[in-house]
Amino acid sequence: MLVLLVLGATWKLTLGDRIIARGDLLLYFYPLRDYASQAIREGRLPLWNPYTFMGAPFLANSQVGFFYPFNVLTAWLPVERAVSWNIALHLAIAALGAYALARRGFALGRLAAFAGAVTFGLGGYLGAQVEHLNQLQALAWLPLSALIVVRTVERASWSAGVAALALVLALQILAGHMQSLYISLVTLGLIALILAMAGLWRSRPLSVKATFRAATPLCVVVTAAILAAAICGIQLLPTLELSRESARAGGLPFNEAASFSWRPWVAARALMPTYGDPLFPEYVAYLGAGGLALALLGGLEIRDWRLGVQARAEAQSPTSNLLPLILVVIGFVLALGLATPLFGVLYRFMPGFNLFRAQARWLVVFALGAAMLVAFGVQRLQRGLSAAQARDWLIAWLLLMGLWGVGVLAGVRFALEPEYRALPDRNVMMGWIVALGTVTVWVACAWRLEIGDWRLNRNLQSLIPNLFFLILALELLAASQFQPYARASDRQALISLRPATAHLLAEAEAGTMRTGRILALSSLFFDPGDKVEQELLFGASLSADEIYDRLIAAKHKEIMSPNLSLYYRLPGVDGYDGGLLPTRRYAEFVRQFAAMPAGTVDGRLREFLDGPPANRWFEQMAVRYLIADKTQDVFLDGVYYDLLFSVPITPITTGIPLRPFPSTALGLVLSAEGAHAGEAIATAEVRFSSGETQTFAIRAAEPITPYFGTRLSWEGRKTPLTIFLRSIENAEATPVTLRGMTGIDEVDGTFLSQMVTGDHDMRLVHSGDVKIYENLRRAPRVAVQDAAGAPIDIRQVGGEIVEEQPEFVRVRFSDATPQDLLSHSNKRLILRDACFPGWVARVDGVETPIVCVDTLFRAVALPAGAQEVTFSYEPQSVRWGFMVSAAGVVLWLALVSARFKAIGAFASHRLGPPITLRRT
Repeated sequence: MLVLLVLGATWKLTLGDRIIARGDLLLYFYPLRDYASQAIREGRLPLWNPYTFMGAPFLANSQVGFFYPFNVLTAWLPVERAVSWNIALHLAIAALGAYALARRGFALGRLAAFAGAVTFGLGGYLGAQVEHLNQLQALAWLPLSALIVVRTVERASWSAGVAALALVLALQILAGHMQSLYISLVTLGLIALILAMAGLWRSRPLSVKATFRAATPLCVVVTAAILAAAICGIQLLPTLELSRESARAGGLPFNEAASFSWRPWVAARALMPTYGDPLFPEYVAYLGAGGLALALLGGLEIRDWRLGVQARAEAQSPTSNLLPLILVVIGFVLALGLATPLFGVLYRFMPGFNLFRAQARWLVVFALGAAMLVAFGVQRLQRGLSAAQARDWLIAWLLLMGLWGVGVLAGVRFALEPEYRALPDRNVMMGWIVALGTVTVWVACAWRLEIGDWRLNRNLQSLIPNLFFLILALELLAASQFQPYARASDRQALISLRPATAHLLAEAEAGTMRTGRILALSSLFFDPGDKVEQELLFGASLSADEIYDRLIAAKHKEIMSPNLSLYYRLPGVDGYDGGLLPTRRYAEFVRQFAAMPAGTVDGRLREFLDGPPANRWFEQMAVRYLIADKTQDVFLDGVYYDLLFSVPITPITTGIPLRPFPSTALGLVLSAEGAHAGEAIATAEVRFSSGETQTFAIRAAEPITPYFGTRLSWEGRKTPLTIFLRSIENAEATPVTLRGMTGIDEVDGTFLSQMVTGDHDMRLVHSGDVKIYENLRRAPRVAVQDAAGAPIDIRQVGGEIVEEQPEFVRVRFSDATPQDLLSHSNKRLILRDACFPGWVARVDGVETPIVCVDTLFRAVALPAGAQEVTFSYEPQSVRWGFMVSAAGVVLWLALVSARFKAIGAFASHRLGPPITLRRT
């Protein structure tokens, strides 16, 4: 039944063959999972990713989840389907784990456990995190791991608990979200500590044996965590190596660690279903009105603070509803992050706490505790309420509703973000009012049934728990249709090609990408040219939000947003990662020309570039293609001007070649800050194909800022070949810049945009929704350099890349290479790929040390007469990790084997010796 409910909530992803085409799934997880799945199908380890960040470790990035079993099992599906089914599968795992925790850990009935499972699996928090796939995969196992810890109190032997918990923790490690693992380990440690304290209390007066028995949960958690880490050594050791090279090495700054804390002013609205309320997904933690009422009833039933002896029919159950209540409080307080003084203490003194941001993610602890309180509430309803208990519940519920209402209004009044300074949409408010009103009626009914006025209908009392569960399930199912997994577009939103992407893929097929990379400058502030067609084609089958996601996905594909270059296997300069990447060297390198913010960075270089970097950076990054949108371009008097590049005009004459185009005028767009309209600012001399020249005076025109247009016109059609620009001598106080230039035929209205590229040498090779420029200087990816000279493209000295794989590059020099170019011993070969530990260089088969040059790139000394240089990625961390994992698996199997032998010996002892028949 739980699985069916999850399938019902996620039907668009499973039965509807839709996908989530936005956010981190589109730009991060689809590319990573697609690359990893290809490697799994090919039977190789994808150690290196050459397509983002100019090269970066791939397997070492734990967020890939390469070894996670469910990722491996779905590797043969198209990546978008694999991700969709993984989402549904892990929501079901979370719900089933919560059911088992309530049923087996807290000894609750089936209906109560079912209510807790539905609340956790279909509640707000997990559903809002589905775009963070690895976070969902890791957190889905939290209820099961909590169950194992709780059950260790009743086990005579802790080896079974260690083996079971180590297996579940290993799954969480391999899922790849280290913050979720950290939260889980802290939660399990707190549960174990609480159980140990309760055990000590029950065992008074204390003895050594009782103390050791009470400490069993703590021992199990610590031992299982160590064993799980050993099992996952092949993932953890490379990840540890990457962490030392990460831009986040040493922890996050205080302000960054505090970022995305749960806002106090959104707490009230976050506890109710969103119903379309644009609440930031990290803040969503709703239980629904029914869930809040049942959790409140469960919390009111605390009777024994020793966590101990009254549940499970007085049979010494190890837990009571105090434990879930503690989880609720801890999760709520930690999620508030910077809003509480506790955050500063934990940041400074708690190991690992300063490694992560988004403190709102502690809400998963709140969600699990609240789900268990819901289960306790249903159980209490099934046992029946006394008149006093029903009255207390009603009063507490009315107080809670009042407090919630005050919280919503206060949040609007004191919110710092503009989007939260107004009440939610009318439809959202109506949904809340209906849900709260319905629940209030049933809470009142539960009270009236107990005070005697409705004695004739007392047989209705047995229906109350079922009706409350029905309200809860229906409310959560309705709310699920506003979760991210219900906002799903068609698969073509991911897999269809856009014109710009198709052009680049064609270039890659022709081999031009082998020696160069892509750099994108574009933002998303443009509309796809086929926007109207998409709206007409999909308007009947997709909602407005889903069409919007489709259009945004189209724009991301046009501009090759990171990490889509990995999805298309096109080498890019940029990248995106919120974990251990980018590396420290990458961050240091791009800060030299990009206005990157202080602190750690996630990549997304395009967001911090105001324009094309200087050509020397293009050379160092081996940029072959530049992508830019047209949002900064303009039409003046019906003529298009490309304003991406600019050229400063100085008193020294600047010559700009022009593409031949018969025209009657040249249109110029210039900026001249401080000039006055009509003021002479520059002169222009145009040379035509006929050999004649014509000189023009350029005067500032309105508006002066940010730019103005002017035309240089002549008689009849002529073909200009070159324009020479020079500012006037006394114009130093008025800097003049040429922003754009277009040839115009004023007779028939045609025009041709001319390139203004400054110190670059670019050619426009594609113009559609976006522009693609080719760097004609073709900055070499592999170069030879002497101690003082500029790098020389290896093709000029007879060299070339003859073999290339993600983890291997072979450069070979032909026998015809001029010996005077390679005869000196002070030369070095530079490979414009990211430098990282684990790369091994061999020159003519002899291992040669790699040095990092220009902050980021690899170089090796090139001895005289060298014929071949190879670069191979051979990280020792993977080899050591494999051995540690093998040892961990052997130890785990030994534990399991010992446990089965113990069970067999116990069964043999109970049954006695085998019966033998003797013939007489």
